[in-house]
Amino acid sequence: MPHHLKNITFTIIVTLALLVPSGAGAAQVVKELAEGVFMVKVGDFPYTSLVVVGDDGVLITDPAFTPRAQALKKTIATITDKPVTRIVLSHEHYDHVGGTEVFPDAEIVCHRNCRSVFALDVLGRVPKKVDVVFDNFLSFDFGGKTVHLYHYGPADGAGSSVLFLPVERIAFTADLYESRGLTPGKWMDDDNSLAILRVLQELNRKNLTHAVNAHSTSTSVRDLEENLAFVEDLFNLVFGEIQDAMQSGGPMAVMQNMERWPNELKLPQYADWHGYDEHLPSHIRRMALSIFHGG
Repeated sequence: MPHHLKNITFTIIVTLALLVPSGAGAAQVVKELAEGVFMVKVGDFPYTSLVVVGDDGVLITDPAFTPRAQALKKTIATITDKPVTRIVLSHEHYDHVGGTEVFPDAEIVCHRNCRSVFALDVLGRVPKKVDVVFDNFLSFDFGGKTVHLYHYGPADGAGSSVLFLPVERIAFTADLYESRGLTPGKWMDDDNSLAILRVLQELNRKNLTHAVNAHSTSTSVRDLEENLAFVEDLFNLVFGEIQDAMQSGGPMAVMQNMERWPNELKLPQYADWHGYDEHLPSHIRRMALSIFHGG
């Protein structure tokens, strides 16, 4: 193992105490997924970053906000003495893109749509600049590691992106799924369920070794596979209803029935998932709007 990786054992979770203003004394989790590639969670902050150590610097995802970025910087220093030189933002949501000023020399990468959203910020939460933007695909070498960025559509936000390491077969996504649970409806207003379905289908074809989720310390590919099955079943259920309504009464029938479907349609095979009763109606509504209304 390269000398700059300090006492991190492959696939072993290391728990330490962090003395930071928020989340002080909480556990940090560092898991090496492949040589020089880490999943990192710090303190009480409910965020996970992918950390990639290259030949001359470090790439990170989603610093989130300033206190969490400061804690993340301290944790990275236990892994390597190399500086953070690139930050890849998974999408434009403000709870993921803050804290970039903690790494002032880092180049910031985000989908092109991030810029138009950032221009509307009135809270001062977003990066002052985005250095690199892309449309549907970007590939680059980061200190000996190949990095691919994909935009499959406005999955969670207009700039929703996937980071994929093709050699290590590791993917990082944010806000697209939970482990055996349904995302609360209050966070889904700009989700497009068809784009989420496409992302999960594309990732499922990549024979992943790890699927890193920005709000979980699990890197289980099974979580992704189970959520792909859920979204496919959700699509089939709602699409069938829309087709029947279109055949019987055209677009107006769809609009009329869309009000009742969230309360009437069920997917009982997922009844044991957390949030099923409370949040399934929101998922049905988002899928119906994505199919019939574009989002």
